[in-house]
Amino acid sequence: MTDIFDRIKQDHDKARDLIGQIEDTTDRAAKTRQELFDAFKLELWTHNKVEEATFYAKLEQKGDEEESLEAKNEHHMINSLIEELDTMPKDNTEWGQKFHTLAELLDHHMEEEEGEFFKLARKDLSDKEAEDLGQRFDSRKKVVKPALTPVD
Repeated sequence: MTDIFDRIKQDHDKARDLIGQIEDTTDRAAKTRQELFDAFKLELWTHNKVEEATFYAKLEQKGDEEESLEAKNEHHMINSLIEELDTMPKDNTEWGQKFHTLAELLDHHMEEEEGEFFKLARKDLSDKEAEDLGQRFDSRKKVVKPALTPVD
């Protein structure tokens, strides 16, 4: 059974992979950049919504409100950058530089979450609670992701 920590780490690894693929594109690969970015933003938005509704909500119940609020604020900053990048042409250096800024912010967030936040959460959650949250995380993602997927 996969617990919440493994599920979140799996999503983080997928985000890291997509970041690497996007950062490997050039200004001349606007179509590829757009396709990768569309996949990236869908994955990230889905992850953020479900993580907040399951993991952060549970930690708030356990009294870890300050940490949860910090993480949610980081999600908000990340989502704002994603929205800005979404409206920009993908075929220029400015887009690449702004995406790199997003990648650095996201990397900081994921490292902090996997380190400090997980350590704190492991103290507060039983193994059973962590497994239940992992299942709830998966169930919610199956509902949220299709709802966020754009229709052509």
